[in-house]
Amino acid sequence: MSENAPTRSLDDIDLAALRDPAGIFELVEVVGNGTYGQVYKGRHVKTGQLAAIKVMDVTEEEEEEIKAEINMLKKYSHHRNIATYYGAFVKKSPPGHDDQLWLVME
Repeated sequence: MSENAPTRSLDDIDLAALRDPAGIFELVEVVGNGTYGQVYKGRHVKTGQLAAIKVMDVTEEEEEEIKAEINMLKKYSHHRNIATYYGAFVKKSPPGHDDQLWLVME
């Protein structure tokens, strides 16, 4: 990393700016439930590649935890004992409902 490279912090992740997963990934079936959401077997629409997709509601109270999880996945997903991180997406919901964060992993 160069000396002039900006340091990235949790605040650098703008959840509202993440792409919508429609047309990129699709949910196939629920494979598990957790504290913050559900985990689905998912599929990349164009390639058919399977992935695990963790779907969580984006609430103001949990936004910092969500950002921390994304940063952790980005930083450590190349470790052999941690699932590879493919990306994060936000599925917009109608007004009055929470948007959904999709964390896509191997």
